[in-house]
Amino acid sequence: MVVIYFDIRPKRRKEDLYDREKELKEFEKSLKQRNPLTVISGVRRLGKTSLLLVGLNEMKVPYILVDFRGINPNSRRDIYKKIESAVNTFFQQNRTIWESVKEVLKSISGLEILGTGVNFSWKKEKTDLAALFKELEKYDVVLAFDEVQNLRGPMGEEFSGLLAHLYDYSDIRMILTGSEVGLLHDFLGMDNPKAPLYGRYFKEITLERFSKDESLNFLREGFRQMGSEVDEEILEYAVERLDGIVGWLVFFGIKSLEKRPSKELVEEVFEEAKLLVIEEFNEFLKKRKPAEERYTRVMEAVANGKITWERIKDHLEEREGKTIADSVLSRLLKGLVNSSFLERVEEGRNVYYRIADPILEECFKS
Repeated sequence: MVVIYFDIRPKRRKEDLYDREKELKEFEKSLKQRNPLTVISGVRRLGKTSLLLVGLNEMKVPYILVDFRGINPNSRRDIYKKIESAVNTFFQQNRTIWESVKEVLKSISGLEILGTGVNFSWKKEKTDLAALFKELEKYDVVLAFDEVQNLRGPMGEEFSGLLAHLYDYSDIRMILTGSEVGLLHDFLGMDNPKAPLYGRYFKEITLERFSKDESLNFLREGFRQMGSEVDEEILEYAVERLDGIVGWLVFFGIKSLEKRPSKELVEEVFEEAKLLVIEEFNEFLKKRKPAEERYTRVMEAVANGKITWERIKDHLEEREGKTIADSVLSRLLKGLVNSSFLERVEEGRNVYYRIADPILEECFKS
């Protein structure tokens, strides 16, 4: 069996998942204890989907995985089509369950039964998702929703209401993942008594960056798997530039299969990665047009060492030549933290901000 760390796709086997033993044990324990809701959180490119898939496969449980990346949060059609696709993939992979349940599913409103799957409806007679999932509960099916924080507004509230109903009236185990941690917590209603999921216990597993030693060992092992030995100086330079974010380390490893590993290749990877992260940030700005310049200025301030509230405020006011209300700065910082572009760090009584991804930070340095 070949073990490969340098694979850009999410891992599915435990052997391919590097150094997440603690998190994997927490995940498996949560499922074994039948917690109704397990949450995997962490900034982008830390391997949340890999942990989810490896954990589910290790537990050998049937599961439906819905990937909400790229969803239009205002479109019920988009949401239902994503779930429909995941449900049909599940039935194709679990033919015994399909043959057993297909006759019963005919009684569910808004659900059309086909020869090898189902069609959803999302207008006049919406598919009764709660009824569908409760039928699958009999087969101990786990429901997993990747990047669920992308569901916002009325549709997000409607979907979180569905999860709250399943939490209260079924024994279904549900798993949510999210890269925009603040928005994920908003979806869960952690500080909002009016939110559908407010007050319900969930087990949260948070993925952190690799330490320097973990990152170096990851690269050493990855190159060893590929039959290569790379100079330690180059590995240390890669870790220094790419930090402990496993997605970027994998990217460097893959590029090293095409070209000889070198500091120049690290810089090439760094420049390609900058294009990707700035595009992600621009997508964030597209939804916040009136304030896009201010969001950019906050990032510039933090990237250039102005990391406290007071210094960020001074930077904005100096740039704009006018007073910025505290409430305005609060909204800007909350938006960036919720979307995991910034992290709020507390050290004793001191609070400061940092950019979550070192490559994104480089984009805003002057």
